[in-house]
Amino acid sequence: MPDLQRVDLYNQLGWELRKNEPDSTIYYAQRSLDLLKRNDLKKGLAMPLNYIGVGYHYKGNNLKSYEYYNMALEEALLENDSSQYAYALNSLGRLYFNQGDFLKSYDTFYKAIAIFEAANDLEGLGYCYKSLSELYQTQNNFEKALEMSKKSLEIRLKTNNIRGQISILIEIAGIYGKLANFGKAFDHYLQAKVKAESIDDKINIANTDLGISQLYFSEKKYEEALIFGVKAEKVAGRANNQDLSSQIELQLGKVYFELASYEKSTKYLNDVIIDAEKSKDLSLKRDAYYYLSEIASKRNNIKQSFDYFLIYTDLNEALDNAEVARMIERLESRYEIESKSRENEILKAQKARDEAIIERQQAQNIALIVIIFVVSVLLVSIWIMSRKRRIANLKLKEKNEEIAAQREEISRQNHHINAQNEDLQKRNEDLAQLDKEKDILMNIVAHDLKSPFNRIKGIAELLNLSSLNDEQKNYNGLLQEISQSGINLIRDLLDVNSFEDDSRKQAISKVDVEDLLLEKAKYFYADAKSKNIEIITEVKDAHAYFFTDEVYLSRILDNLISNAIKFSGPRSKVTVGTSKTDKQISIFIKDEGQGFRDEDKKHLYKKFTKLSAQPTAGENSNGLGLAIVKTLVERLAGEIILETKAGKGSKFTLVFPINKEQKKSDQLISTEEN
Repeated sequence: MPDLQRVDLYNQLGWELRKNEPDSTIYYAQRSLDLLKRNDLKKGLAMPLNYIGVGYHYKGNNLKSYEYYNMALEEALLENDSSQYAYALNSLGRLYFNQGDFLKSYDTFYKAIAIFEAANDLEGLGYCYKSLSELYQTQNNFEKALEMSKKSLEIRLKTNNIRGQISILIEIAGIYGKLANFGKAFDHYLQAKVKAESIDDKINIANTDLGISQLYFSEKKYEEALIFGVKAEKVAGRANNQDLSSQIELQLGKVYFELASYEKSTKYLNDVIIDAEKSKDLSLKRDAYYYLSEIASKRNNIKQSFDYFLIYTDLNEALDNAEVARMIERLESRYEIESKSRENEILKAQKARDEAIIERQQAQNIALIVIIFVVSVLLVSIWIMSRKRRIANLKLKEKNEEIAAQREEISRQNHHINAQNEDLQKRNEDLAQLDKEKDILMNIVAHDLKSPFNRIKGIAELLNLSSLNDEQKNYNGLLQEISQSGINLIRDLLDVNSFEDDSRKQAISKVDVEDLLLEKAKYFYADAKSKNIEIITEVKDAHAYFFTDEVYLSRILDNLISNAIKFSGPRSKVTVGTSKTDKQISIFIKDEGQGFRDEDKKHLYKKFTKLSAQPTAGENSNGLGLAIVKTLVERLAGEIILETKAGKGSKFTLVFPINKEQKKSDQLISTEEN
């Protein structure tokens, strides 16, 4: 097979496998790229670069994806390939859209559309309109999404792209479903089904039957929903698509539940759970447990219903946590890409500046040589004959004009570089605004979650006042622990975000460390007693006080003492104490727990980092405590020192400097005592 045919085959394989096997997309696109380079071909490099970016996009590696899309853009410019340039823009738009940067995504899509229209590339234009439809759907602008999808369908009808027509018809049906226009939705599902049957596309046949079943289910026409659900199940079984089969099983489980056929519903729901365990699809698993709980309730099996409901709530919480984590990850990824973009701009500006300097130096060297030459000629001319003086002067004038032109060009380039620097400064301001938006989003999410957790905790506390049997008390206790764990996590998230903002003015006051440590020993007495742990205080100086922010210091001690108790075993000791010199005051917290490994020390103060040590009584740990401690100690101009050995316990020592105001106060107290 000729090399060019192999390149086309590799590209087609990469594109077809992008959704289900993105690693294979990267592999085949890289083989296509290597083959082009090995044959020293200068055309066609943009497409495999674009496909590699698509592969990394579906793998979730946004930074790598961004790099390859930009390489595809640069290569398309070199090759003068407007279609591939527009495809790379469309891919970048989908990347921005995936990160939540909808404005940049919108602008990028419309740039791609303009290029596709100029190149008369209908396939690319249809793909771009489909991307815009997905963008509008995320904004709940279903009317605009419908307009974009219809444009995409019109183009795909012109190009006779049957698979593309099926895909967009299913999407249009879904949009009509969200608009509650079930008649139009049903009509488009039927059109998609007819086309899918014409090419024997079993997956999309099953998809359309499933969509119709879900429409009937929404209208509470459960018998009709069952008919199409069963059809979808038969076709999906032949298509051997596990994800689609799981969705159909869940749909049938819901339909049989509404038809009060609980045995059949239970069978399908259990199949969903088994499949979800393999595919790690928490949403399907969560929905299945919800309906199993409802079935148990209908059968008056309250205990089983409650057990299933607990699993459902755990899965729901896990999905919520995963969504928050994905949101944070998208913001961080967006920040990394903006940083990468800024670095690229800086490198380009530096390159332009270096080239300008080199050109200026070359111009100066040329000018110097020319001047020396002209002067030499002039002297020789004067010595030989005076009549050549006028000619030499004319040559010198021409050279001076050339130098002036070169200087003017250098000045123009300097002006261009200054403009680029101003643009970079604006981008830095935009990045700062993005970081601020991330903090605002974190606060909004945390505050919105805090209220339901407090209500759950309050209801649980009210239940404790009622007559509960032992099993109910046990479940109620679990409910209280879960809600308190959520409240603690939210508090830590808010505190991390708050403490990282150094705009808060510290409230400096005189703090008696001895009293503060005794207070903390009393506060944690119950927690320590529950694990048969003894808290010991050691104070070497009766006047162990200094000027600091008591709120910050109290929070530091809370985190370190609670960690010492949390990670220590029964019948052990936790020691807290302080000592003081003329220059500094030291506070230490020592435990006989699990200690830290060398590997732990590298990530000790990072946020959301779980270390090797585990709580000894099943307590919750969110990986934020030591990050907060590190931030606050540095805010107080202090130092934190760790002495530890795996399995031998740990000792955290906080060292704070004594300021001038502190020393004067100590001298006054010493004088009064004498």
